[in-house]
Amino acid sequence: MNKLKDKEEHLFNSLSKLDSISDLVHNSKKKIVDLEQLKLDLEQEKSSLRLKLSTLETENISLKQNLQNLHDKVNLEDKSSLNLRSKIEEIESENIKLKNEILSMERDLQNSRYQLAEAKERKEAVVKKIDELSQETDELLDGQPW
Repeated sequence: MNKLKDKEEHLFNSLSKLDSISDLVHNSKKKIVDLEQLKLDLEQEKSSLRLKLSTLETENISLKQNLQNLHDKVNLEDKSSLNLRSKIEEIESENIKLKNEILSMERDLQNSRYQLAEAKERKEAVVKKIDELSQETDELLDGQPW
């Protein structure tokens, strides 16, 4: 009779552990889905930043061409040299501002990459924990009749 009660108590303990493991697995899967969504969001942000960077680079090229055109004009025409120099300085200032914006976007992109790397590490930790819990479950269930 005691053996039967011991087995019954052991089975209840095993079921309790299985419920806990099942909850952990469910929560881990949910976190994995959340991490995958975060990864997609970061990839979209990365694409958006690349597009902005490309646009800024195009504007930068255009500004450089405008600067060159103005410079050529100054060489061809002697009139209003002070006014043209002022415009050149404005364009150069704008160019520096655009470079700073590009650098800022690159830092944002690097930060996004760092967050993605952290998310991957957390995902790997969750997968490892799931594997450990699955192994414990298998060990608990080995040799136990249902």
